[in-house]
Order: sequence, then structure tokens, then C-alpha cells
Amino acid sequence: MKRKTIPAREHYADKIEELGFFYHPDYWGEGRYYEFTQEETDRLETATRELYSMACDAAEHIISNNLYAEMRIPEAVRAYINHSWLDDELSVYGRFDLYFDGRDIKLYEFNADTPTSLLESSIIQWNWKEECFPEQDQFNSIHEALVQSWKDIDEQNGIDRLFVACSRENEEDLWNLRYMAYTAMEAGLDVAEVDMDQLYYNNGLLLAQSGEVVRDCFKLYPWEWMFNESPEACGARLHWYEPMWKALMSNKMILYTMYLLFPDSPYLLPTWNFLPTSVTRYCRKPILGREGSNVKLQLSPQASEETGGDYGEEGFIFQELKPLPSFEGHHPVIGSWVIGGEPAGIGIRETNGLITGNTSMFVPHIIV
Repeated sequence: MKRKTIPAREHYADKIEELGFFYHPDYWGEGRYYEFTQEETDRLETATRELYSMACDAAEHIISNNLYAEMRIPEAVRAYINHSWLDDELSVYGRFDLYFDGRDIKLYEFNADTPTSLLESSIIQWNWKEECFPEQDQFNSIHEALVQSWKDIDEQNGIDRLFVACSRENEEDLWNLRYMAYTAMEAGLDVAEVDMDQLYYNNGLLLAQSGEVVRDCFKLYPWEWMFNESPEACGARLHWYEPMWKALMSNKMILYTMYLLFPDSPYLLPTWNFLPTSVTRYCRKPILGREGSNVKLQLSPQASEETGGDYGEEGFIFQELKPLPSFEGHHPVIGSWVIGGEPAGIGIRETNGLITGNTSMFVPHIIV
């Protein structure tokens, strides 16, 4: 694994905007890239597959042992999650955030419900590779996997119309949503875009503003927000994508549960639901945190880094500290995508600090 530089493409901003990538200033890392060997990406693929299997086992453990209270999940929606899991509702996607320095692979967290950086991980970095390194490969079958995942879901659920919804005032969410809608249309689905506040619940059904019954909905909107805002709507009769059981995997307590079940896994950092007195270097994360908010890195008894935000009242988990690797002061985190339950590729976000948040930079990659 190496970090390299390359001259920026002429008019590259126009090129990525033509592909639907409009929120790129200071985010798309034109002029730099990471280089992997085939053996390294094979190892990332293997780790991703094993981590997803462990996450599924952890979800089963939580449901079977009724551990919802530890997850801070409201009682009103717990039966809905049970039904979602027992009905084997299909998942579209998720993203593991991994430590990787060319040797060790460690799980930081699982963005299982509303992962973004999808568009840039898929067609934007693939287009960059095709222009800059047409003879090289890339660990990236994300687009094809998404299309196939929608076909598989349609075969099982028989989708008449797929509604796609987010809070459209969030530009990044909106363009990720529209890319997901594009993959569903390529799979042959009829797709309608709506804002989350244009959906409403009535007598067991979810309805669009037009009065049309919503039977299938992809939402780029966190389950924990929905649990608090409208728990009765969570029980409406429809197929949600992501399914409600993904609320377990997007919860940071899944990291503790995975470590509890698989303490010898080479991919898991020791994780606790309290801070052991013997641990002096750790990462503290809010159970329901998002985008790097309210994360604290205790680097030594005297030194720490911490981000602000609105999370933490729900409690924290504590991971053994594993600072991001450094490539001449640049710190990458590997986003490894799971689509239709299988590894599908990676995207890399890079920061100059030790906590990856929504101000990081996306950097493409190749395989040599």
C-alpha cells in the first residue's frame, strides 16, 4: 500500500460534475491516489466477508437474548425489528470503516444503515481510473453489485414502485440518493423520489403526498431518528431498504457484541461497554453517533483529541486505541462496501487529523 501523486486531470471538476458529483470542492482528492497490490485487496475482501458474517451473528445474538435495552432501542419498535430479522428482509448495502496500513486490518465501525460516499466510491473513482490508469485494475464492482442487488430484491418482493427518500436539504444525501435511484432504474424498477417529510402514516400504511400507498421505500435517513420521531410509522406495512434489523448493526454497541462473541478475531479491536481501569489509551464513541461526532481519542493519560456534536447522552462504547495509519501526515480510512451481503469494493477517505469526519477528503485507488 502506497500513497502517490499525479498531475490533476484538465477540467476534472467538469468531468465529475457530469457524473452527478456536485459536492466535491475540497473533498475529491484529484492529484493523489493509493496503490494496492492484488494480495492486499484480496485480504480486504476476505476481512469484509468475515466481518459481515460476524455482524450477522451479533445481530442474531442481540435479538435472541433481547438485548435491545443495551442498544438504547425504544421498546415500541423492538417487535418490528424482530419481524424484520425473522422475515429475512434483504439488505442493499453497508460500509465497514477499516484500519489498514498494508499489514493489519482492524474494524473501526460499521455504517450499516445510511452510508454515504457511495457515488464517489463507485463511478467517480472508476472514471478517474479509466482516464488515468486504463491498464490497471481497481477493487470496485460497486455499481454492478448495486444493480444486481436491486434485481434480487425485486425478484423476492415484486416491487411495483420504489420510493426513494431523504432529507433533500442535505446535498450529499440527495446526490447519494439519486445515484442509488439510478442503479434501481438500471435494474428495471420504477422509481419515485420524495422528501422524508412528504411521507405520512395512516392506519397501518405509509402514504406519499399524492395519497399513493408506499409499499417499497429506500430511505437515506437513520432508523434511530425514525424510532424517536414516529415509532408507529416504523410498523407500517411495507418493505424498507435498509431493513429495520440494520438498526442493530449501525448502533455502536454492535462493536461490543461482535468482540464479545469473537474475541480472538484478528479484525476486531477490544471493545467494552464501560472503561476498564487498566485501559489508558482508547477511543470513546457515542452509541448512536454519526459522522465522527463526539468521538474522543485518549492518546495518553495526559493527551487527547475530541470532536464536538450532539451525541453522547445515550452512552458510549470504548475501543482499544488504534490510531489511523500515517502516510507522510495523511491518514486514510478504508471504506469497504458490502452489497447484497458480499464485498464489492473500497473507497478511501483521508484526513490530516486522527478522527475521520464529514470534512475528510476522498482519494481514489488502483491495483498494481
